Amino acid sequence: MSIDRRLFLGGLAGLAASATVPALAGFSPRIVSLDYAAAETLISLGAPPVGIQSADRWQRWVVEPGLPEGVVNVGQDLAVNLEVIAALKPDMILTTPYTDSLRKRLSVIAPVHKVSVYDQSGTPLVNAYRETGRLGQLAERPAAAARFLETADAEFSAMRDKLAKRPRPPVTLVNFMDNRHVRVYGKSGLYQDVLDRLGLTNAWTRPTNYWGFATVGLEELARQAPSAMHLIAFEPIVDEIRPTLASSPIWRRMPVVEQERFTVFPPVLTFGMVPSALRFARLITNYLEGQGQ
Repeated sequence: MSIDRRLFLGGLAGLAASATVPALAGFSPRIVSLDYAAAETLISLGAPPVGIQSADRWQRWVVEPGLPEGVVNVGQDLAVNLEVIAALKPDMILTTPYTDSLRKRLSVIAPVHKVSVYDQSGTPLVNAYRETGRLGQLAERPAAAARFLETADAEFSAMRDKLAKRPRPPVTLVNFMDNRHVRVYGKSGLYQDVLDRLGLTNAWTRPTNYWGFATVGLEELARQAPSAMHLIAFEPIVDEIRPTLASSPIWRRMPVVEQERFTVFPPVLTFGMVPSALRFARLITNYLEGQGQ
């Protein structure tokens, strides 16, 4: 089994750092998560994992909740470092359908539990509620999970009531893939579920894939966009894309751009669970409230 020496040494350094963080060093059970969504949920329940995949990219893709100091980076995507994971002495390891191909090798280290939110049901927020309760049981925090979900329900309801008193234009939600293509979110995605909870309309009604998005060119986005919609993009946006968009005739002539109904939100974990759903809900509520001033 090959070892990435730099990652292994970095993992050991992280282990040393975690020894100075009582919440991590003394926490039981010790959980390694190979999924950001499960990790953000555990953090929200007061049960942070001792290790996660791609810890170095958390601030780029997740942001909130913050990643506690001392959480160890166990590798990237499917190229996780089994030695670092074993050194953490986890009580369990969390995978998803995407990373569950590693189950056989991981199960030698600790019991493996699969967290499944994005499936054929097309109801990721409902699934996220269910899996939050399950994670609460696994992390020995069932009461914390119940409280968290009750608080989430109350916050969603409060935001829906607040928006009901204001204009609610349809919105289109995208990530820029390059200067000519976007990933646009619709049916079966987490963002759609949040819009539904808030009583908001998604302007994109065309088919999406299993994950709740479609990849389209700017020309198609412009053709499908209703004139009254607001276009919302999410960071991160690669620096090279911005100047190219500024000089693109297609982009500049879109009514949503000409009429300044385009904005950029900070990162929200696209395939997250309840914490990401709440983060997006707060961002869009604040944005639409600002439009009514």
